[in-house]
Amino acid sequence: MSSGAARVRLFDAREVATEIRRTFTDKAVKGERTMPFGWPEVWQHVGDSLAVAYASDKWKKDGDYELYKHLAESSNRALSVPEFLVDHHNPKGRWPTIGPMVSFAGMTMPRHFAVLGYFEEADLRLHTRGTDQKPEFGAGKNEGVVQVKVRHAKLGASKLRQGSRERPFLFVYTDDGGPLMFIVGDELDIEKDGIVG
Repeated sequence: MSSGAARVRLFDAREVATEIRRTFTDKAVKGERTMPFGWPEVWQHVGDSLAVAYASDKWKKDGDYELYKHLAESSNRALSVPEFLVDHHNPKGRWPTIGPMVSFAGMTMPRHFAVLGYFEEADLRLHTRGTDQKPEFGAGKNEGVVQVKVRHAKLGASKLRQGSRERPFLFVYTDDGGPLMFIVGDELDIEKDGIVG
């Protein structure tokens, strides 16, 4: 990439992250830490997110984790870093994915985010037909449905800026690997009742 190329721009989202965490847990926020990674500049839109499961101590005393699963109530797009998905039975083989590459270069992303909990799994419906530029889902509602698990991953949330609009999103990350999956939808939000939309 040349030195004049657009990069992912960052904005101070400390207040956004604090409000998301306070709303989600219904508790005072006890601290913050600096984001230990940067945002990838390229993602692949691999399909839709059907559900996200995570362990959280929201509504409970700190450290008392309970498993929750958010079932998507609307269309939530799933993006992953390229070549992230692998076959459980063949970890060295990449799962074939179809979908366009999406550049985040020039986008305004948050420098801060709220940790929602420990990531358990995501159920995705992958594109199974068409081309990267015109991907399609299979004919059956279960075609292309996969379960994604990541060891030692966490579920984070924040908002990205699109013009004057701030849009909530979820992402799966590890401290060492950074962001791996990105989930966004027109109705997706983080409320006191949990993840909605």
